[in-house]
Amino acid sequence: MRAVAQPPSWRLLSVTLVVVVAVAGIIIGIVAESGGVQWRTTWAANFGGPLGSGVSPRSWTYDTGSGGFGNGEIETMTNAEGNVYLDGHGDLNIAAVYQGSVWTSGRIVTTKTFGAPAGGEMMVTASIQQPGPANGTGYWPAFWLLGPGSWPQDGEIDVMEDVNGLSENSGTLHCGNLVQHDADGSLGPCHEYTGLSSGLRPCPGCQQGYHTYSVIVDRRNAADQQIRWYLDGNEYFSVSESRVGTATWVAAVDHGFNIILDLAIGGTYPNGECHCTAPSAVTSPGAAMSVRSLTVSYANG
Repeated sequence: MRAVAQPPSWRLLSVTLVVVVAVAGIIIGIVAESGGVQWRTTWAANFGGPLGSGVSPRSWTYDTGSGGFGNGEIETMTNAEGNVYLDGHGDLNIAAVYQGSVWTSGRIVTTKTFGAPAGGEMMVTASIQQPGPANGTGYWPAFWLLGPGSWPQDGEIDVMEDVNGLSENSGTLHCGNLVQHDADGSLGPCHEYTGLSSGLRPCPGCQQGYHTYSVIVDRRNAADQQIRWYLDGNEYFSVSESRVGTATWVAAVDHGFNIILDLAIGGTYPNGECHCTAPSAVTSPGAAMSVRSLTVSYANG
């Protein structure tokens, strides 16, 4: 990972937060961010259950089917035990399986939506181990938030994405429109289809163990709201309202989001990074993205 200058106190999430989330499971409580911000955890996923069982229908729905989901993925998303299952020890696994000539995997969406309150902040954080296949060409694990309605204007916040099994990570905001042509060949104030992104960054050990991925939507400053991305409590990327304009920001950010966990195979992102058509004939099947905890917390300004 590239060296990052020591951030001021508000940029470093308290280690206490990570410990409380990992141990608490579904416990709701008060945790603190360095700098004195008090966080109230109001929702936590519960991945407890027998080995091989599915996620709770009270909290999650399965987004099933094929057809690429708008970005060229080649897998079929299912609710099958082999694709989405609890490990019996409190973790969720989403696995990519290859049978015959068909890749299958899983994509789950929260039944509730979550949004930052006006004048306050929302933090969404998850402890995830990225899939670690021997050959990961085409693997595309993701932890993200999707706004209601039309894409990209109603917003998408990608908290964690990696492609091609290279132990990297990126955070991205998608917003704006697909009709305004920019000088660089992208579209709209958010430079779609790439979006406003950190780009892929080294994520050492992220395929061998659990790491904490977080995003904070900060609406404390009504004149210039902000989104910040963190890996293991360290901020590595941010986007401010002033970068895209108030109208674009409000449409994309000032509302609730569904949380999505999925493991795609193939598509525009892995293809663009490998300069190939993924997956390849040697892509290793069977690897899983594992999720140990997922919480939503709020703080007032």
